Amino acid sequence: MSVNFYAFGPFPGGDTAGEGLHIGQHASVHRFLFRAHPAMGLTSRAAWAEFIRRPDVSIKAEHGRDISVEEMEETWNRRTDVKDWPLKSRFGIRRGSDLRSGEFVDSEGYELYAGEFC
Repeated sequence: MSVNFYAFGPFPGGDTAGEGLHIGQHASVHRFLFRAHPAMGLTSRAAWAEFIRRPDVSIKAEHGRDISVEEMEETWNRRTDVKDWPLKSRFGIRRGSDLRSGEFVDSEGYELYAGEFC
């Protein structure tokens, strides 16, 4: 099972009438996958952390539940599952020049994808 998270506010894609700006996805056995938005400078965990801390940003899970900044950060920082087993990388061992188009790994090792996914 997976859950997508969205940001809402006065920025491109943040309209409450729409889906919201895709932050990324948590999946049961994988690490959080961030949605990269290069045109907005959202290409790292650090950029996302700064963005969601803005007072005009709210966060919702895809099923409509409000998510706090702290809960969002806890979700994307999680490295083990409920049984304390390590979560898997989304990109496997691909790094550097082995990454596919749209795949990014930031300086902290967080994975981002600059394309649509659900």
